Amino acid sequence: MNDEVREYIEYISRLKEIQKPKMPTFSISAYTDNEYIKAIDAVMKDYENIDDFYLTLQHLKGD
Repeated sequence: MNDEVREYIEYISRLKEIQKPKMPTFSISAYTDNEYIKAIDAVMKDYENIDDFYLTLQHLKGD
């Protein structure tokens, strides 16, 4: 059993450490709250004509 433990320790010691790549820095103030709100409103406007209730019923019925 001790031989297996020593072999395992030796195996682990031969493994190389993985270095994470350096991530680019992003400016937190790149977008304002108003820009996020406008983008969300634009997406909501694109989908406002879809009848969610009808689609949900059809999905539940398996159609």
